[in-house]
Amino acid sequence: MTSSELIQDMKTEFTTNRRKFAPGVLVAFIRFLREIDAFGKKYKDFDEFKLAFPIQSTSRRGGRANTLIVTRKTSDGRQATLSIRPFYNEVEVLFRATHKRFDYPNAAPHATQSWPDYVRWIDALLQLSPRQASIVEKQAIDFVLATLPSHELDASTLTPIRRRFSRLLQEFDMTAKKGEPRGGAFQGVVYAYIRADAPHLHLDVAKAGAGSSRLNRVGDVDGWQGERLILSVEVKHVRVADADEVASFANQVGRRNALGLVVGESFDDAARQLIEDSGLRAIDRDELIARVDIWDPLKQDAAVDAFSYYVCHIEKCMPLITRLRSFLIDLDQEAKI
Repeated sequence: MTSSELIQDMKTEFTTNRRKFAPGVLVAFIRFLREIDAFGKKYKDFDEFKLAFPIQSTSRRGGRANTLIVTRKTSDGRQATLSIRPFYNEVEVLFRATHKRFDYPNAAPHATQSWPDYVRWIDALLQLSPRQASIVEKQAIDFVLATLPSHELDASTLTPIRRRFSRLLQEFDMTAKKGEPRGGAFQGVVYAYIRADAPHLHLDVAKAGAGSSRLNRVGDVDGWQGERLILSVEVKHVRVADADEVASFANQVGRRNALGLVVGESFDDAARQLIEDSGLRAIDRDELIARVDIWDPLKQDAAVDAFSYYVCHIEKCMPLITRLRSFLIDLDQEAKI
């Protein structure tokens, strides 16, 4: 069997006999024989080769060997064994991991125990020079790479991950502009945060400054499960320095055994401690940003949609609506660049 006939036989095994592992077996044979310096020694055939390198019938664990294992002498004269399995494992890694040909079978045990079916290949390989064997090795590898599609991910085809709500929290100016309600934008992003983070709750919210007590609400944003209050949020677009401002809120939340949050721009340390001692949780804008930053893009988009809903249908403030539209247009245009 010539080199070209050997390659053709390998291709037949791969396609007609549906043994996709065949190229790996051939390459493993070549690397195995190269390791024991068998090329160019003019062994007549595999039977003659076995006289120099006796076949092991048992594995290292004492069981029946189901792969090709030979005995050889080391440089210091000791007897050692060499198995084809590590060489096949190496080829499988080359195809599947290095070159991302995941259609190449992950079947090392099955492939290496089939070696007796390919003694004819060993017969042919033993007639080759080291250079000829290297050419056959390259042809076998190139055949697999050309035949099986690459599963390598092309990053250039992926659109950048958009973190729109993170950007909104960090870059949208929450300070009320002319014609906008004070605290409206900040209350809107808090509503949007709760809406995206707890979609299982029914939220009750009104315009900023509407007065929770007048509307029979506990906080600025209330989250309900049926008739029971689960979560209530008091929104403060200021640096919170006086815990007394939320004392009544803490009392109402406590009576209902609900979770109470106070979300502010920032907190004095003493005020934060007193708020949390009352059973509430204090969250400043930086903490809000940190929490949102681990959200996936779809959840971030849901929060942006909720903020847009709040601005357009709760506050119904055209200056704020116009400013938000402009911000989102610029943000989306930037993502396309």
